[in-house]
Amino acid sequence: MWQDVGIVRTGQGMKRAIERLNQLGSRVAHPHTRRAWEAQNLQSVGLLVARSALARQESRGAHYRTDFPVHNDAKFLKHSLAAGVTVRFV
Repeated sequence: MWQDVGIVRTGQGMKRAIERLNQLGSRVAHPHTRRAWEAQNLQSVGLLVARSALARQESRGAHYRTDFPVHNDAKFLKHSLAAGVTVRFV
């Protein structure tokens, strides 16, 4: 997450992070311990953050996308709502 979904981001890096997090999904799919539940929660939150960041094709606040260096208030001055793999702005 720090490498690909940190302060400075690229679409390619976030796609790579999503792929890695999806691969981890099977390893944390059936938690039986507190530590395993924490790992599953971290994987889930990581996916939500990475998918939302990838959908927001702009730089906003402290988060900078090298492939979208400016912010776009008309399109993205909204909250992101993630449901499964879909992210929309409301």
